[in-house]
Amino acid sequence: MPEDRVNRLLNEKAALLNYFKSIFPVYHNSNVFYRDFQNAVQKYLELKGEKIKFAEAEKLAKQVSDRLEAEGIFVRVNPIGWKLNYEPFRTGAPHTYEIEQKA
Repeated sequence: MPEDRVNRLLNEKAALLNYFKSIFPVYHNSNVFYRDFQNAVQKYLELKGEKIKFAEAEKLAKQVSDRLEAEGIFVRVNPIGWKLNYEPFRTGAPHTYEIEQKA
């Protein structure tokens, strides 16, 4: 059963990452912390109508994050986090305005 959930989460990777972005401020090249990702996995499954315990969410988050790391979406930075390498979350340059100086 857990492998089915892992595969389903990976098949719904874009939706899972978008949900993650909706509850945590993540974007391309930002830090991703393990506990935040675990929380997002648990809430995402609960949103889909699946009851999931903390310990199971922890195992699922570990398996899914390992696969995302293998795909290069998560780049390991330290034992508790990654850098997010996900182009769809790239942000643009900040808006700037030219100010005309009067002589």
